[in-house]
Amino acid sequence: MLTAFAFAYLAVLALCLAMNRHHKALFTGEPSPLRRQLLRLVALPLMALSLALCIRDADVELGILFWLALLMLATLALVLTLAWRQRWAMPLAGLLLVSSALTHLG
Repeated sequence: MLTAFAFAYLAVLALCLAMNRHHKALFTGEPSPLRRQLLRLVALPLMALSLALCIRDADVELGILFWLALLMLATLALVLTLAWRQRWAMPLAGLLLVSSALTHLG
């Protein structure tokens, strides 16, 4: 479930970075139209991968329910991070990916 949460967080982060305001807060300027479109396109497979992992861990009905809960929690985590510590949003994504990879190795 940690990996599904990490992919959900990355998807929401990609959608968030496609917006001018959040992109400016985390990087130096506004995203180009190509980058904005690319971030939106990257978010969709990340969400689908998160959903697939939830369905794999549970059956279809519970997997969709778990995915919606994880998506809501990932969004809440990102909103709180952007509200209080904007610069932590990107390192948190990396930390989530590393920790989920370590759980699969152990």
